[in-house]
Amino acid sequence: MRKTAFLALLLAACLLLSSCSLIVKDMAVDAATEVVKVNGVAITKGEINAQVTDYLAYLQRYYQYYGQAMDITDKTLVASAREEVVNGMIQQEVVRQKQAELLGDVSAIQLTEEEKAEAAAEWQQNYDLIQRVMFADTELTGDELDAAIRQSVQDNLGLTEESVYTTALNDKIDHAFRDIVCKDVTVSDDEVQAEFTRLADADKAKYEGDLSAYGTAVNGDSEDTLYYRPAGYRMVRQILIKYTAEDQAILDSLQSRISAEDATISSLTTQLTNAGVTDVDALVNQVTVDLGDSAALKQPETPSGYATVTDLVVADVQSAFPADTDETTAQNARSLAEAKARKAGYEAALTEATQAALSHIKEKADTVVEAARGGYDWNELVAQYNEDPGMMAGASHAETGYAVCENMSGFDAAFTAAAMGLEKVGDVSDPAAGLYGYYIIRYESDVAEGPVELTQEIRDDLHGDLLSTKQDEYYNQQVTEWVNAATVEKHLDWLND
Repeated sequence: MRKTAFLALLLAACLLLSSCSLIVKDMAVDAATEVVKVNGVAITKGEINAQVTDYLAYLQRYYQYYGQAMDITDKTLVASAREEVVNGMIQQEVVRQKQAELLGDVSAIQLTEEEKAEAAAEWQQNYDLIQRVMFADTELTGDELDAAIRQSVQDNLGLTEESVYTTALNDKIDHAFRDIVCKDVTVSDDEVQAEFTRLADADKAKYEGDLSAYGTAVNGDSEDTLYYRPAGYRMVRQILIKYTAEDQAILDSLQSRISAEDATISSLTTQLTNAGVTDVDALVNQVTVDLGDSAALKQPETPSGYATVTDLVVADVQSAFPADTDETTAQNARSLAEAKARKAGYEAALTEATQAALSHIKEKADTVVEAARGGYDWNELVAQYNEDPGMMAGASHAETGYAVCENMSGFDAAFTAAAMGLEKVGDVSDPAAGLYGYYIIRYESDVAEGPVELTQEIRDDLHGDLLSTKQDEYYNQQVTEWVNAATVEKHLDWLND
């Protein structure tokens, strides 16, 4: 009997142990595990894991876009992602419950036909972007191509056609909800006035540190509202008499060659400095460069008589370096001397070409100045002679002109000097030679220092900005209070099972 009993116990133990290896976790049951409860409403393990997976995939795509790798299996990262996702889901559930309380049946809120059209346009924009970027050379067609594009939109942008509509609907619900929550938030006239004063003071301080910033904003058609006008500015209009196309081509060609020599000079100077040469100029002064009969400008036998630009060629180079100068350093010094000689030659040619170019348009410029000073209508002169696009009819500055101050950056120095050299409103400058031709400038008005006028448009914009900010602050404060007041049960350790 004892032996039989012992065998029976042994058999039972074996069966128990063997059955352990047959236990398989039911994935559906596991996914339904209630990890979090918010006011009695459960958030399951499956729901959390799905959002964590999406969040990590988004992070991975984000870092890949900037060429950085991310290990989304890292335990610390996963734990952080879970914490962030769970907190977000708790807040989302609290807000959902409050929406049901204040809005009633949110399923009754639907997109209008216009809103559906906007969502469809947004989806199509993303669809077309992916098709253009990812499938420019594809051989796929029809349904196969459509399916591939849709999958790529989801993989690269995290969007589906359905999710775009869902987001639009959720946004509509959120806005309706926020309107109810923030219905008592207001902005007073005193708050608008205080904000205007603050912004005007901020602009004043900015312009005190950088006077040109005002002109840059005005002349650059900045969409930002300017709240203060600094002292020292005036408004001017100009008539530009441009160089002829032939002359401009010559000037551009010479300037291009000068820029190329500048790049060569900079590179060779760096090489010599890196090689230990402490006085590059002294070393280069040991080199004599002869350009021979080479000329940057040559007069071809053409009816127009305009010059063409040719490359300057070094005829001879003589050098006498210290005995301990290595060959690489010597060659770089010779090359640097040659580049400087060519640059000087092109600069001399540019001066010559500029004087010639100005002579070809001087008569027209003088005619404009004489007419303007003689009482001829400025607008008619602009229409007849001006070649500055910014001053042509319909341009944003055609009527008001450009804002200019002393030593202002952003303009040709010749333009600024001529504009600021005028004594009183209505004066017209002599033709001022500059980078683009002759500038003929009329002094239009002074810019009065001080805050701009608080117009109704500015008042409305400030009121809207302040209201939006106050509503955001109030709404976020309410959400925080709702979350803190909620009954929340969390078992994040169950996500590790």
